[in-house]
Formats: sequence, structure tokens, C-alpha cells
Amino acid sequence: MKKGFTLAEVLITLGIIGVVAAMTIPTLMTKYAKQRTETQLVKFYSMRTRH
Repeated sequence: MKKGFTLAEVLITLGIIGVVAAMTIPTLMTKYAKQRTETQLVKFYSMRTRH
């Protein structure tokens, strides 16, 4: 008896990973952009209040 995965099993697994990634990545990018904007605002206002 051979050990290992069939081509179909590997392709199905990669397909599932692809679907999960496609649903997750836009959310992560949105959160990153929001965090970056908040950080820039904090830096801007902290520099403005020093002077």
C-alpha cells in the first residue's frame, strides 16, 4: 500500500486555501490601512502640539 496524497486531494486542499485567503486578505488590508492612517494622525497631532 502506497502512502501519500492523490492529485485530487492536493488540488482540493489548495483550492480551499485559496478561497480562505481570498476572503481574508481584503479584510487584513483594510485593517492595515486604517491602522496606518490612525498612526499618521497621531504623529501629526503630537508634532503639532509640541510647537
